Amino acid sequence: MKLGLALCSVAVSALCAHAAAAQVSVPLPRNPQKPAPNPADPGAPTTIPLPGTPMAPTPAPTPLMPQLPIGPHGRPDINPYDRDIEMTVPLTFQSSNLGDIPMLLTADDRFMLESATFVKLMQPVLNDDAHAALANRLAPLPNFGPDDLAQTGVQLTYDPSTLAVVVVEVSAEQRAIKDIFAPPRDDINDVSLQPAGLSAYLNLSVIQSYIWEADGTEPPTVNFDGAVRVGRFVFEGDAQLGQQFGLTGDSYKFSRNYARLVYDEPKDFRRWYLGDLDPEIRGQQSFVEMGGIGVLRQRRRFNSFRSAILQSNRQLVLQRESTVRFLRNGSLYREVRLQPGRYDFSSLPLVAGSNDVDIQVTDNSGAVQNLSYQQYLDPIDLDPGDYEYGAFLGPTSRSFGGAPDYRGPVAFSGFFRKAFINRPAIGIGLQASKDVQTLTGQTQFVLPNGGRLLLDAGGSNSKTAGSGFATGVSYEHFIDRSGLSDSLTVRADYISPRFANLGNIDGINTTSATISGQYSRQFTMRITGTASASYLKGRNGLQDSYRVGASGFYRIDRRWTVRAGVDYAKFPSAFSRGSGFSFNIGIVFQPDYRRRAEARYESRDNLAELSYNQTGLNQLNSVGFGGVLTRDDNSARALGYAAYSANRFDASISHATFGPSLSDVTDINATTVRVGTSLAFADGSFGIGRRINDSFMLLSPHKNLGKRRVVAGQSLAENNYIGKSGPLGAAVNNFLGSYATQSVQYDVEDPPTGYDTGPGVFRVHPPYKSGYSARIGTDAFASVMGTLISAPEKPISLIGGRVTLLDVADSESPKPIPFFTNSVGRFAITNLLPGRRYLVETYGPNGTIDRSFEFTVPADTDGLLNLGTVRPGSKH
Repeated sequence: MKLGLALCSVAVSALCAHAAAAQVSVPLPRNPQKPAPNPADPGAPTTIPLPGTPMAPTPAPTPLMPQLPIGPHGRPDINPYDRDIEMTVPLTFQSSNLGDIPMLLTADDRFMLESATFVKLMQPVLNDDAHAALANRLAPLPNFGPDDLAQTGVQLTYDPSTLAVVVVEVSAEQRAIKDIFAPPRDDINDVSLQPAGLSAYLNLSVIQSYIWEADGTEPPTVNFDGAVRVGRFVFEGDAQLGQQFGLTGDSYKFSRNYARLVYDEPKDFRRWYLGDLDPEIRGQQSFVEMGGIGVLRQRRRFNSFRSAILQSNRQLVLQRESTVRFLRNGSLYREVRLQPGRYDFSSLPLVAGSNDVDIQVTDNSGAVQNLSYQQYLDPIDLDPGDYEYGAFLGPTSRSFGGAPDYRGPVAFSGFFRKAFINRPAIGIGLQASKDVQTLTGQTQFVLPNGGRLLLDAGGSNSKTAGSGFATGVSYEHFIDRSGLSDSLTVRADYISPRFANLGNIDGINTTSATISGQYSRQFTMRITGTASASYLKGRNGLQDSYRVGASGFYRIDRRWTVRAGVDYAKFPSAFSRGSGFSFNIGIVFQPDYRRRAEARYESRDNLAELSYNQTGLNQLNSVGFGGVLTRDDNSARALGYAAYSANRFDASISHATFGPSLSDVTDINATTVRVGTSLAFADGSFGIGRRINDSFMLLSPHKNLGKRRVVAGQSLAENNYIGKSGPLGAAVNNFLGSYATQSVQYDVEDPPTGYDTGPGVFRVHPPYKSGYSARIGTDAFASVMGTLISAPEKPISLIGGRVTLLDVADSESPKPIPFFTNSVGRFAITNLLPGRRYLVETYGPNGTIDRSFEFTVPADTDGLLNLGTVRPGSKH
């Protein structure tokens, strides 16, 4: 945590009372009812002006403030010091702190605010028109007082008991629209650190297995994966060195899993690929490995939060403080208390299918007004109005496992999907090579009462199989029962004998039709039941099969859960062992998210299993372990494992035993050991840590911190660190995800007294597989404190000024540091350079600047210098 803040608290103890303590609720004027929107205009906002009958505006009431005596200038005595005082105070509105603003408290009991800062801070409060009018009104005034806001609809007051400026009134028509159901969003504006221009990481892991009963030992397997980012381009790859098994024999060799170049366009939600491709598919398309070029447009890849909401223009305009109740399909979704103003409820979450929405508004006078509308949501995994597409082109691979060879024909695989508002969503897809071409399509119809019907079809043409087709239809129904829910899903598919695609060029389809269904019901918050059935019709000699079953879950308490089920199945004769009636039962004990124990039994294979698992954490010295014991009619198995996370590596060990029965379970024994580490680089910084999956940050200490270590983590108070700097380089935070704003906390072990380590947290918005480099500490790390007096027992209180560097080099252009004292004359100054001399100047009446005192920071300071009692004109 920034120590300068703690030091400054010594000097501002009289200035930091909470502003909300003095704010009171002030009723706003009652304005006439606004005309209703034109129903024929679909873009017009839905407004609810309250009350329902027109009322003439009433004068604004006087805000309830503490009674202050009238001073000699005929105004409330808000400045008892009888001189101008410059300070920075909070600006508040409806118990919310809008931010800090510079203020001049004049000797004649007036207060003046900085116009530019006020206009900026009022932007979240005012709508666009009102904010533009305020900006135009204050444009010619660098500073203004409350009287300058006449005719703007904004009123201010100053509360000396909390040193806060309070916005006491903004008319409802002038307020900005507030989204009641706003989804969480990344605030990129508060990002404090940018990614490195050049960064890279390499994950290494070595795996060695030993079979105790075997004659020899296979060589270890070494896995490599990593990425290099230069600007906005990323090269990523994955490979391994190990034993390869093939038809011609085994060999120990290096093989590539993938290597490709990636380029992102986050604002357009688009990603480009060049190299080994993993084509995304939809509907009746099939996956095939390809090498070449590809492009993918997906909003959720760059914005992981997806809300099931209606994107339209629906608003409430409240003239009085009101209680608003939102009911969805007859069930209360949320009840909120809202101040007068404009509110947008377009982001009200919807369930799949039809949604009947009722809104009830009750104001302080008891007047009630209702609004109802109907809307449906098309759940195609896209926000309404959004779209996605993918296109991949290149030669295909015909190898199964191992490195891709790309000796197959050149092929194209692509799709496009669009989700409309109030219309069915559609999707089309195309896969084509010289040997086979497949065209697919998707659409779905949202039905009343939470249901939807999805249609899926495809047609193909193959050189070897000829023409074929495939089709599918599914019905989904969701029932919302006041906090409980039921769901029904039914799906049927048919594949013609000659339907082919890139993954099945010859059209070999052993199943002609499948039908499946599932119904789930939530009886209570603790009891859930599911019934399911499936039927597969075989082809080319393969017999039909079906399965019917039911299962239930009962949550005994927060830790214990029981599950049980029964089913009847009939499989082809080749799998006849699994046919017939069976049941299963299990009990789960899970005291927290890390620990889980389960005992279960399945009658079909006479299988009994007992397991326990405790997961490790991404923190130093974290340990995870567990074990599994399993037996059935023909075998028994036991497995135990443990994992350990160190600062620079992670390791795991497991031992498995196999046998025909529990008494002979140790007939075969195998032990496996794995050790992994990561090498990371970002803009000149280097560190060794644990595995990196996406983005990372390297944190290293400034040279003036000596051998003190920097620690990175999310719970520093409990010593739960992710990484720590040392002889092997910077501390590595290996747990950053791309395209999500997140915090990286850090601290310094045993920093010098008064040393300024910075804010203690960085806010970052990492691009894909990016790296960050942060140097903790600064050359200007020293702090000074003291008490400014004019005579014994007479402190110079509440005075402002500036601190400037005297011995300035030609290459330096330092900015002045703010200076101020509290009510007893104490001051604190941070971010000073050791071995340098400074001048403190204070502000006098009418904007004059007085030369106050000088001081020198010792070159060998550890961080904190106490000047003690200081008089104007003195030198230290």
